[in-house]
Amino acid sequence: MSGLPAPKGRRAAIYIRKSQVYKGVRYISPEMQREACIRWCESDGYGYEVFADIEGHSSGGTDKRAGYQELRRRLKEFNAVVIHSLSRLSRNKRDYFAFLEDIQKQNIDFVCITQKIDTTTPYGRAFLAMAVVWAELERELDAERAIQWIAAKQARGEHFGTVPLGYSRPNGALRLAANRREAKLVRQIFDLYGTGAYSDLSLARHLNLRGFRARSGQEITEKMVRTVLNNYQLYRGYIKRHWRRPDRELIKGSHPPLITEAQAQRALRVRQQNVQAKLREGRQRKAAQRRTYLLAGIVRCGHCGGPMWGQATANKHGRNYRCRHVGVERCQQKMVNAEVVERQVLELLRWFDIPLHAQEDVAKAVIALCRETGGNDDYIRSEAARRELALRRERVLEMYRDGLCERKFRDRSLQQIAEEERRWEFATTTPGMTPIQALELVRGFAAAVHESTPEAQREVVQRVFQRIAVTDDRVTDVDVYPVYAEALRWYWRPRADSNRRSQP
Repeated sequence: MSGLPAPKGRRAAIYIRKSQVYKGVRYISPEMQREACIRWCESDGYGYEVFADIEGHSSGGTDKRAGYQELRRRLKEFNAVVIHSLSRLSRNKRDYFAFLEDIQKQNIDFVCITQKIDTTTPYGRAFLAMAVVWAELERELDAERAIQWIAAKQARGEHFGTVPLGYSRPNGALRLAANRREAKLVRQIFDLYGTGAYSDLSLARHLNLRGFRARSGQEITEKMVRTVLNNYQLYRGYIKRHWRRPDRELIKGSHPPLITEAQAQRALRVRQQNVQAKLREGRQRKAAQRRTYLLAGIVRCGHCGGPMWGQATANKHGRNYRCRHVGVERCQQKMVNAEVVERQVLELLRWFDIPLHAQEDVAKAVIALCRETGGNDDYIRSEAARRELALRRERVLEMYRDGLCERKFRDRSLQQIAEEERRWEFATTTPGMTPIQALELVRGFAAAVHESTPEAQREVVQRVFQRIAVTDDRVTDVDVYPVYAEALRWYWRPRADSNRRSQP
């Protein structure tokens, strides 16, 4: 890049490009382009900077050119763009029109030496306006052609777009053909999901344990399972046409079906049941949150000291706590937002810290609790895990017998399966947990409270706090039960805003 200082701040960007030289074809060298553009800049009083693509030869049919990209990036620094001929800028009409639209939006002049185009003149500006109109027309025609092309393929029952799992296009054919290995995976997804025993995530994990892999060789994901189930019409042998319009229809596709009608209906029925269950669970959770007030019975007004009761409103404020002061004068405390106040109280629990002298006793209590309540769940999970490990071992051995994997892969996979089996054996034969594991569990107390249900959160808050004073959506004071006083050490630190400290 080279250039001269611009008088009065006017600067021009000169772009030159070298094409491939063919025998017998007139050729304009980069030096000739540079000299012609510099003469125009000097005659009109422009300083200039040259952007060039002259190493080897740069095709005008693409915008992947270093000099051209640099010019587009720094376009707003210049008052004009000067080129020798339109073919030097681009041979792609879409890139050409897009460039003209950019310089028009930024009020940059455009000068073409050979074609006598100069937007510093009225005729040049008229040309640029017409070029932008033609660019818009070209985009609309391209969109219309694409719609017509898609409609024609759909009318013939041909699938367009990315090749879906279970199919391939052998030798670049237009019609989809069944891929035997992937088709087996698709049928497994519909068969197993139709049993109602799997969710998208658990089904993906089960298939990975059985040795199935995606087209790229990576593990199967929850998103992949969801995509396959949502495309059940495609796997039945149909193409969706105008699916988001009122005149949508199903067209018999030219590709072979991979599943039967019964398989699709079973999976669809389970899918609808799972969706309804999730919606119902979400509504119940929201209703429980609306009904549950974590601070009920222990929250007090920071102004008058009276009790505050939970009250739900139909407006945007949702759940609130209102002061129920009874007296001659009305309390000045307004309703406080329940969610804001409860969030502050739960944040206080993040400071929960077990005293050193009590850590051993707490660990023993947690171990005893885990022995009483956690054993059965471990055994239930271990049985399912062992069944899946057995299927995984069988799959690996089958692949080795069929010559689909090497001995090194077989030995490594069998070793991993054996290690997982040993871990499950240890988990189900070793009672409880170690003191260190118990302490790690208790140290995660605050995070567990934040992720638990509203009912569980309320029980924890009611057990830890005796009284919570609230003033204008802000917790101003708390009283903690003596047994938890040392665990919440933050409360006993000296505070500048108050001399009051409750004694444990």
